[in-house]
Amino acid sequence: MKHKIILFFLLINLASNAYPRTMAIPSGGRAAGMGNAYVSQSGVFSVYHNPAGTSAIDKMALSIFYESRFHVEYLSVKAITATIPTSAGNFSFQFNSFGAPEWAESNAGLTYALNLSKKLSAGLQIHYYGRRLPEANILVMNAGFETGAIYQITERTHLGANVANLLTPKIRDTHYTEQIPWVIRAGGHTAFTHDFILSYEAEQMENEKLNLKLGGEWQASNGIFFRGGFNTSPSKIFAGFGYTNETIFFDIAFSNHHNLGYVTSASISLML
Repeated sequence: MKHKIILFFLLINLASNAYPRTMAIPSGGRAAGMGNAYVSQSGVFSVYHNPAGTSAIDKMALSIFYESRFHVEYLSVKAITATIPTSAGNFSFQFNSFGAPEWAESNAGLTYALNLSKKLSAGLQIHYYGRRLPEANILVMNAGFETGAIYQITERTHLGANVANLLTPKIRDTHYTEQIPWVIRAGGHTAFTHDFILSYEAEQMENEKLNLKLGGEWQASNGIFFRGGFNTSPSKIFAGFGYTNETIFFDIAFSNHHNLGYVTSASISLML
């Protein structure tokens, strides 16, 4: 039993380095399969990559996401999103949680996105972060915001940029102090053929190394997709596949961390 307890806390410590500091943010099965090079893409899980990407949704959408990290139950990530399109823009809500109930982290956000022109879209998200402190049995919270834009420069290429949590105050308590790290993402995707997309992105998180991301998606047949991706920091390889029809989007992805093992991500979206 003692060895299991030591191993469990070692995994938590290593995971915190693999997924830096506070908040294990979900990604969506499609994005995860493409190495999370998703800042210029559009879809329901754009709430976690670039809120401008939700402006392209033209139907009410409900989604759920689950990620199993290294086969450790307490390191799993769960999320739910909902998007409602209106004539004045699209509104989205997201909630996710990470970890055991005794020390769980949670994140909820409200997103507004709209098309400023035929080629330009923008979005803004306001969200709250919460973390339970088991030693004091209290919940500490803080708020943040992020914004982003997507621009279609040619018929085949889109560029996107996202800035999150700049100037966010620290989470403070008598027992605890934490700074939510800022994140800047920029990149794009190009449809080289009607059935192949290459996505590329650079992500800079506060006090972390620059992470370069590359991902591809191949439509093998009507509604069937295969994906792959690569990240530089930490060095990770991704793979995934998806099935899509008019109302259901099912995506699953796998990645490998060189120290900890495999991560499995899956999401289901319903267009209503």
